[in-house]
Amino acid sequence: MYLALVDVLLATSIVQSLGLAAFLLLPETFRLLSNRLLAASVLTFAAGLGEFFLYSTGLALQHPNLAYLGTLVGLLQASLLYLYTQSLMYRDFRLRPGHAIHALLFGVVSAIFVIEYYLQPTDVKLRILAGRDHPGVLDSALLAIVIHLVFLGYLWATIRSINRFGTSVRQLFSNLENRQLAWLRTLLILYAIAWTISLLYCLSAHVLKDIASARMVSSIGAIAGFLFINYLIIHALRQPAIFSGLSAQEAQEAELAEEGKGRTGPADDADTILLERLETHMAEARPYLDADLTVEQLARQLGVATRDLSRTINESLGKNFFELVNDHRIAEARRRLETAEAGTTILQLMYDSGFNSKSVFNTAFKKATGMTPSAYRARN
Repeated sequence: MYLALVDVLLATSIVQSLGLAAFLLLPETFRLLSNRLLAASVLTFAAGLGEFFLYSTGLALQHPNLAYLGTLVGLLQASLLYLYTQSLMYRDFRLRPGHAIHALLFGVVSAIFVIEYYLQPTDVKLRILAGRDHPGVLDSALLAIVIHLVFLGYLWATIRSINRFGTSVRQLFSNLENRQLAWLRTLLILYAIAWTISLLYCLSAHVLKDIASARMVSSIGAIAGFLFINYLIIHALRQPAIFSGLSAQEAQEAELAEEGKGRTGPADDADTILLERLETHMAEARPYLDADLTVEQLARQLGVATRDLSRTINESLGKNFFELVNDHRIAEARRRLETAEAGTTILQLMYDSGFNSKSVFNTAFKKATGMTPSAYRARN
C-alpha cells in the first residue's frame, strides 16, 4: 500500500496521540481527573485523524464497518475539552451522572449513522463509500452544519468559562502569571483553528462540491493535526501545578466580590475603619512585595474575614484585589526606578516591587504611567 506524505503525517499523529494518551493514563498521572479527561480528548482527536487516514489510504473500502467510527468518536472532543477546562479551573470538580448530557450529540448522530449506514448490507455500505469523495459525515450538509454549530457553542461556553475564571482569579490572587490559564487559552485557540479548518472542509466538500478544495483542506488538516499533537506533547506534559484550581468556597467568594465591584458609594463606619487599616498596613508592612500574596492572606494579616475585605475593596474602592495590589506595586516600582543605583537592572527592580512576570509588569506600568519602565527611568 502506497502512503503519500499526508498519510504519513496522519499515521504519525495518530501514533503520537496514542502515546500521549498512554502516558496520561500511567498510574502516577492517572490519579488527576484533568489528565484522564485530556487523555480522552486526545484519543477522540486520534479517532478523527483515523477517519481521514482510512479514507486517504483506501482502507475504508476494505473495512467498511470501520468507516465513520472516527467521525463519531470525534464528536466527543468539544465536550471533553469543556470538562477538561472545568477540571483544571475548579479544585472540587468531579464527574457526575448529569455530565452525561455532554454526550448527547454523540448519541444522536450515532443513532443516525446506525440507521443510515451500519444496519445496511455490505454492498450498500460499499456503494455509499464509493460514492463519496470526502471522509466524515454522510452526504448531509444540514447534519454537518448542526455538528459545527454545536462545537462552536461548546467553544463559546469554554471561552466564557475561562473569562469568568480569570475574573475570579483577579478577585483572590495578586499574581496573574498563571500558566494553566495561559495553557487553556492556547489550547482553545488551537481547537478553534482546527475547527475552522474543519468548517472550511465541510463548505468545500458538502456545499461547494469542490473535490480539489476538499482534498487541499484535508491536506492542511493533516499538517495542522500533526503540529497540534506535537504541541500537546511538548507542552501538556510539562505543565506545572502552579495553580491547583479554585475551591467551591473561593469561587463563591470571587463571584460575590465581582457582583459588588463597581457599586461604589458612601462607606459605612465599619468599611471606613477597615479601609484605613488596610491603607496603613499596605504602607507600613508592604505585604504587596510578596508576589504570591492572596486576599485570604491579607485578610488574615488584618484579622478580618476574607469576604468582608474583598467586598470592601470592590464596593468602596471600585477595583478588585489584583488591581489594588498592582497599584501599590507600580508605585513601589516607580520609587525604586527614581532612586536606583547605576547598574541595577529593571528586572531586579521588578522582582523587588512584588512582580514576578515581566509581561504583567510592563503592561501594568505602561497603563499607569503612559511609558515603559526603561523610558520612565531614563526620564528621571
